[in-house]
Amino acid sequence: MTFTRNPAPPNRPDLPVQRTDPAGPRPAPVRMSTARRALARIASDAVRTHASGREGAPGISARTLHTLDARSMVRYGAPVPGLGRPVRTTWKGRRALISRGPAGTAAWLWLLDQDEVWVAADGRTYLIAEMPPPYCANAAAWLQRNAALLRRYAAPQRRVDPLTWIDRTPLMRALVESAAD
Repeated sequence: MTFTRNPAPPNRPDLPVQRTDPAGPRPAPVRMSTARRALARIASDAVRTHASGREGAPGISARTLHTLDARSMVRYGAPVPGLGRPVRTTWKGRRALISRGPAGTAAWLWLLDQDEVWVAADGRTYLIAEMPPPYCANAAAWLQRNAALLRRYAAPQRRVDPLTWIDRTPLMRALVESAAD
């Protein structure tokens, strides 16, 4: 499945389409807090556009999707007959989620449940495979020092010890493995 920038879906006369004229005025962008909520939903699970060709996606307005697309935070896949188009976050979209800080619960969940990238405090992303071992060790130590705080944001329902929980995450395992190299 290839993902591309969102081309406008064709207007079909048999469907009531709420699309504005592409040559006309663009909808006003939504606030970033609204866009982040939509990004969190898209990042946590694959979201599809409406199958009927209507703009937007279930639970996400057309205006919000337009804002995310205009800022290159999402990408759209090829149409699936009867199901719409899959929508996924781009690296820029993930950085926007993570830069939100500890309040971005979905961002922490996404970051801890993957083993490919580390996101620094300033929002820059680094591939763990390309990070120097001392930097991986520092990142792992930071995660252990802040395990209780991270668990409060990412997994408050967990009853296990915070250090045990953080050591089991894919991110921590990847950092420790890379630090040992």
